[in-house]
Amino acid sequence: MGLSHWVLWCFSEISSDSHGRCTTAVQQQHLKWKIRYLTFTGIVFRFEVGLLLIILLGFELLAQRFDAWNCLKLIVKEMMISALFSLALTVPIDSFFWQKWPYWPEGVVFYFNAIQNKSSEWGTLPFYAYFLSFLPRLLLVAYPLAIWGFIADKRLRRLLMPMITYVAVFSLLPHKEWRFIFYTIPVFTAAAANMIHNVLIHCQGKEKVASIYYRLLLFIIIGGVVASGLVAQFMFQISRLNYPGGEALRKLHQLEELRGRGHVSIYFDADTAMTGASLYGQANPYWQYSKNESHQTQQDYLDARYTHFITAHPEQFETKSSFEIIDVTYGLDKVALKSFEDWKQSAMEKWNVWPIEYEMTPKLFTLRLKEPQKNWILSTVQKYPIVLYSKSYCPFCLATKQLLSKYCDLKEQVHIIEVDYQADQHQIKMALGDLTGRFTFPNLFMNGQSLGGFDNLSVMDKEGKLKDFCA
Repeated sequence: MGLSHWVLWCFSEISSDSHGRCTTAVQQQHLKWKIRYLTFTGIVFRFEVGLLLIILLGFELLAQRFDAWNCLKLIVKEMMISALFSLALTVPIDSFFWQKWPYWPEGVVFYFNAIQNKSSEWGTLPFYAYFLSFLPRLLLVAYPLAIWGFIADKRLRRLLMPMITYVAVFSLLPHKEWRFIFYTIPVFTAAAANMIHNVLIHCQGKEKVASIYYRLLLFIIIGGVVASGLVAQFMFQISRLNYPGGEALRKLHQLEELRGRGHVSIYFDADTAMTGASLYGQANPYWQYSKNESHQTQQDYLDARYTHFITAHPEQFETKSSFEIIDVTYGLDKVALKSFEDWKQSAMEKWNVWPIEYEMTPKLFTLRLKEPQKNWILSTVQKYPIVLYSKSYCPFCLATKQLLSKYCDLKEQVHIIEVDYQADQHQIKMALGDLTGRFTFPNLFMNGQSLGGFDNLSVMDKEGKLKDFCA
């Protein structure tokens, strides 16, 4: 909305050389709403939009088409009011959801990307990448048309200079992503559309030679639009095949839908998260989803109690013993032109005249932890010297804790698991029964061996066998 106010403003008033841009009520309203929309968007949603607003306002001041002092006061006033309102709205809400106070996500992201330059750890590209790689692919035929307009039309130069400056500023960051410059696309497109409009006008001109020239030019532009459509379809297919994460998560829901409300905790690694396994694919409200990047060992994954994994690196899991691969998701390996015979065969048999074939390769692997409760118990009792499986309301469990407290520091030396707090408490009970032959609580383990419940411990206490229990 803010950009639309500005683009319409430029097209309607740039052709005039009159001053006093902030003199009329309509002009002031355009300026106010541009500032309000872009300030709010920059603070609440995407911080880089705020940088775009500053660049736009800087060019307005440099253009000297208004009473600079009055408009500067208006700009500062509107930005401060809009910023305070936006922060007052977003900080409490985001602090609540992030459980940090005060917390401003866009400020944190800007500091992470622009100040600390941490985003460069995800890859870097040269300065010219946005201009020579990203924009040509995003705009296609609109890009050369916009460049032509920048050279030929002074109105379009004023329209595009802030966008070029904005892209140049972000080009200073080593890490580059198309989403950082996405806001410039409508403006470049508007400039290209203006040039097409000019060509259409000249096609109807009275001068025959010029009319023929512009008609030929229009024919070339139409060909460019058609070619852009084909290229866009080609790149869309490549992008779709390059994002197997969402497909892997969707298939996992299909494979395990019979589990319903049972305990399902899914972990997906960075490769999966970056290729489409987003919040929108987390379709089961009873399941847990995680992309915690702090895990280093298989023990870490077991401690976190995951039951399923989507990963690009199944070799880090013991798939022969504890894990099983239940699905493989393929992604794009390479793109190649079909041979004439293959093209002819696909065209005649499948009505597929597309001359390009996409070769696929396994990208993501979906793993399921075999007997998750049993594996979790075994890994826990191996990790901690003393483990007590308890139920918070059980009198025998309370008596056991009191007994152990005579010899141990319960908080420091005994790892206590309140089974009734676990979503899969019944499965844990059955797994303990299978492993130890005891289906009742408490169940105390020492050095991986079950010592039984309160009755057994009472006998051991009477015999003096608990004196050195926690030594």
